[in-house]
Amino acid sequence: MKCIIVGAGTSGLIAARELARYGIDAKVYERKKVMKISTSSGILSLNGLRELHILYKEALLNKLFGARLFFENTVIEVKAKEAKAYSVDRTVLNNKLMEEAQGSGAKIFYGENISKERLREISGDKENIIIGADGAISNVASFFGFPPINRFILTYRMEYRVRKEDEEFVELFFDNKVTKGLFGWIAPHGDNTEIGVGIDERFGKSSDALRLFLRRKEVKEAIRNARPLEGGANIIPISLRKKFVDEQKKVLLVGDAAGQVKSSTGGGIIFGGHAAVIASKVIKDYLNDNASLALYQSLWLKEFKKEVIIHNIIHTLYSSLSNSTLSGIASFAKLFGIEKLLSKHGDMDRPSKIIRGMLGLKA
Repeated sequence: MKCIIVGAGTSGLIAARELARYGIDAKVYERKKVMKISTSSGILSLNGLRELHILYKEALLNKLFGARLFFENTVIEVKAKEAKAYSVDRTVLNNKLMEEAQGSGAKIFYGENISKERLREISGDKENIIIGADGAISNVASFFGFPPINRFILTYRMEYRVRKEDEEFVELFFDNKVTKGLFGWIAPHGDNTEIGVGIDERFGKSSDALRLFLRRKEVKEAIRNARPLEGGANIIPISLRKKFVDEQKKVLLVGDAAGQVKSSTGGGIIFGGHAAVIASKVIKDYLNDNASLALYQSLWLKEFKKEVIIHNIIHTLYSSLSNSTLSGIASFAKLFGIEKLLSKHGDMDRPSKIIRGMLGLKA
């Protein structure tokens, strides 16, 4: 049996690495000719990187100790004693994963666009298992008739040639007049500063949102007339597909292709990486012990369903309220010690840990 992985993003490369380590023939096909990521941010939790055994040290740009959340009239500051997240170079990170996957025996082909005709050919060979890791607008999901993703966020990020003054912090700006559905951000990116926005696709274009965001006083102060460098637009799913494995057709979706993204932040690397690990083990058990491929979806949901629900609640809250109401809630929460609680119990990926910590329960 062979495993054909469509897409050499983080989730696809983790799947290739894991499958190859199990001794399974894994081939990755990526339409891009070279590994370069310029449209996606690289802020990842330290816990998530460790859980997925990602070799991140060469990709490390900044250690992040906290965040400032800006509302209309309120600022909430969260600061931990130790770094909880890292800003990383996504291209370097994925190149390390590629080296790991190839070193374990996987084969990776760049400049290979898998068309519908090619998918038909691949699926016609009963020796093949297919993993769709080809992003939010997944050709694999479309070809095999998976349920659609219903909600998307449009993002736009730019890097500026100026080092962020407070490089241990990320700033998030919640403004539903400009970035309804997500937020704007100022983040350190090595010697550069990253400026970005996200907006629900129903409410506008990310390029327009970025133009308005660049007018903010805090943004102007951060970039200080610096020269813009690379950047670009991206599309991020914020709803999970109702089904992301088809046992009969032997097709599994991972990462953005499955909608495995934190809707409150738009981040999907950790959720998608875990999906790749779980899918690979299920495939191994399917080949060795005739286990059901459908276990992949149930196992991933067992691990992350409650986190997805909490992220969705947070996203619905901040994206549906007026700026003044949001600011009032933030001010009220600040009076009751939300900064201290988040500083102590904050977790980017698993908000259930925050809730349990606030309630005094064991994580």
